[in-house]
Amino acid sequence: MIANFSLAPQPQIHFGWGIRTQFTDWLLSQNFSHLVLISSQFLTRPGYFSADLLEKCHQNGIRITLYAVSGEPSPDLVDEIVKTCGQQNQAVIGIGGGSVLDTAKAVAGLIPSQRSVMDFLEGVGEGHVFNETTLPFFALPTTAGTGSETTKNAVLSKLGEYKKSFRSDRLLAQAVWLDPEFLVRCPRDILFNTGLDAFTQLLESYTTLKANPFTDALAWQGMQRFKNAFELIETGNADEQKTAYGNLMLAASFSGITLANAGLGAVHGLAGPIGAYFDAPHGAVCANLLSPITAQNIASLQQQESTFATQTLQKYAQVATLMTGTPGTQTDLLASLIQFLDKLAGVYVQHKLSDFGMNETNLKLVVQNCRAGSMLGNPVILSDAQLTQALMTRIK
Repeated sequence: MIANFSLAPQPQIHFGWGIRTQFTDWLLSQNFSHLVLISSQFLTRPGYFSADLLEKCHQNGIRITLYAVSGEPSPDLVDEIVKTCGQQNQAVIGIGGGSVLDTAKAVAGLIPSQRSVMDFLEGVGEGHVFNETTLPFFALPTTAGTGSETTKNAVLSKLGEYKKSFRSDRLLAQAVWLDPEFLVRCPRDILFNTGLDAFTQLLESYTTLKANPFTDALAWQGMQRFKNAFELIETGNADEQKTAYGNLMLAASFSGITLANAGLGAVHGLAGPIGAYFDAPHGAVCANLLSPITAQNIASLQQQESTFATQTLQKYAQVATLMTGTPGTQTDLLASLIQFLDKLAGVYVQHKLSDFGMNETNLKLVVQNCRAGSMLGNPVILSDAQLTQALMTRIK
């Protein structure tokens, strides 16, 4: 019997190599007079898309206010931008990685009411229900990682204190333009870190407690597209590279849809407080933890006799077959999956958690603050000792 499930609304999605030029043409045809553009620093340089878009808007009489964002957004940053944006603005455009899109998403939600994001931020805010009028938000991701363009939450953090979400269906992008050509100029370390975040989200949403047939199909498709993408980008011919960039872009957006509808697991449950207390790239954190957490999940599931445990172990074995192409018994496949995830992190992530300041003493703070949010979707309840053991493998 299929369990009940519901699906969150999704934005209109446009995909294609070079499709950002179509976005520009569409934008200029919409008769907007005042816009807010939020982008990353390097995209605002001459010759990059945000700078070109800004110039074309000015040439066509559109007043556009630019905010360049670097690093993970904070509530203070969002509130500051909202206060300086006049209520005459008609839409918000986000062009950049997950942090840029999260900032733009929150700003679009708050400009009309001029309220503080702290009125609504989960866990640390005032706890008000978000029922405010919002501005249309249009997203153009330039990395293939968080899937923020297809989710309804903006992740905001205050280093040393928290990392929380501002969440509402009203924050969802009205439309998304997915242009894989953006990834060509993405620095390799960022491309790999964000891509590994997307893969983690796909695997976790595939095995979470709330997985459903819709998210399973999309997660599986995303993992198929992720397979070998990094290798083809590094060693493939021009056509293979273009295909690989496109696959990564789609995998990331699929992961946003699956996490929004099925949730995540213990990797992201730990990544939240790690991101709050340490200046560590989110993708690198996820890539470091995916293998040891998956190993702990598998070991715990093998001790259970439930139908869910059996089905989830089968899912892990299916992923192993997909990624490694190695036949064998389920036990062999599960072992090969752990080896694959270890190799993935070893080849494409150059830093362990200890490189970001984590050690045996301060990891306790992470374990003490990881039980809410994504951790609730993990297929099994992992003990503090299991979580500590997983973290320890990446701080030695």
